Amino acid sequence: MARAGLIQNGLVRHLAIYRDAPAEYAAIRKAALWLNFGFSIASNLILWGSMRWIMSTWHVPQLEAVLPIYFVTNFVMALFYHFNFLQQAQHTFNGIFQANLCLRLALFSWVLLCKICAIGLDLQSLAVAMLIGGAIGALASWRVLKGLPMPRFEGKIAKAHVIEWIKKLALYGKWVLGTNMSTMFYKNIDKLTLGYLIGPAAFAIYDAAGKVTQLVEAPSFSIAAVVFPKGAERMAQQGAAGIKHLYERSVGAILAIIMPFLVLILLFSKPIMLLFAGPAYLDSANILVITAFFGMFLPFAVQFGTILDATGKPEINFAYTLFTAVLNLGLSWFFIQEFGLMGAAWATLTGYSISFVLMQVYLNKYFKINALRAFGYVPEFYRMGWEMVRGK
Repeated sequence: MARAGLIQNGLVRHLAIYRDAPAEYAAIRKAALWLNFGFSIASNLILWGSMRWIMSTWHVPQLEAVLPIYFVTNFVMALFYHFNFLQQAQHTFNGIFQANLCLRLALFSWVLLCKICAIGLDLQSLAVAMLIGGAIGALASWRVLKGLPMPRFEGKIAKAHVIEWIKKLALYGKWVLGTNMSTMFYKNIDKLTLGYLIGPAAFAIYDAAGKVTQLVEAPSFSIAAVVFPKGAERMAQQGAAGIKHLYERSVGAILAIIMPFLVLILLFSKPIMLLFAGPAYLDSANILVITAFFGMFLPFAVQFGTILDATGKPEINFAYTLFTAVLNLGLSWFFIQEFGLMGAAWATLTGYSISFVLMQVYLNKYFKINALRAFGYVPEFYRMGWEMVRGK
């Protein structure tokens, strides 16, 4: 999340702007690659320095054996994400899909193999599986990227020019970095507070429901990846009117996907938890009913950030996200002490609700966006889906 914040949006936005300037395009690509590796070095040092504190605070002594493997993975992921970001700037997502499939499939395959062959599953082997998946995914993404028609520059790029672009990308990315870190914080503060106040067992039960909720949330981030480069182009060509239509329609598309899943979760929360997590986590079913509603607020929040970053206002997005993070921390601390496990879910839902209202006030003031219009697009997407099915 931090890497994406520092590099992704700035890279995609500037590549969209300089698509017709091959020399600048090449300099931006090179600067982003160096920034990517620099981030890997810096994050490894931070993790190494804070390892003892993390291990003692959250009672995870196993971290010491896992981190050295992850430090290598971190450099592999620099290439993995660099190739993916370049494809996003080209509005191409085939290689991104292949890369992420390889990464997740490596982890899944190792867990499945351990289950079938009765092999003991340990954290080190999972970390190695992630390293292998990342390496294969980076290779898959590079193969797709290599065949794309991109602006080519055969001349030599001055080192000073690359350094200049590193500074530009970093200056733009610092706000998105702050936003992404705040997003990670407010999306996980309920779980972190649970682990700190009650213990790892409560964290595990709560997080089982969270994993199911993430499946519902996935379309928000997928569509945001498409909307961001389009948003930068739409703002340049049509101004606020183009952004208004893009926001309302993209949120409507996500809601059309999410709403049926939300209904299924509300009706069948216990069978779903039994299927995904097993009988040991049936206590998560009641939590899942509340956390499922997170998915209704997320499309509005994600696209809010996407639109502000695409229109060159990352600092505003950062301010709103940081406020939500601090708000969720205060609410989680109070609600968990008062209501225990269920308090974590209610705290996050309350924080999302307050943040949603404040974000919509801003969007209405500066872009004339009406959140309710997004629901008006939902039937249109269902009609489109039905026509696609009939066409097959």
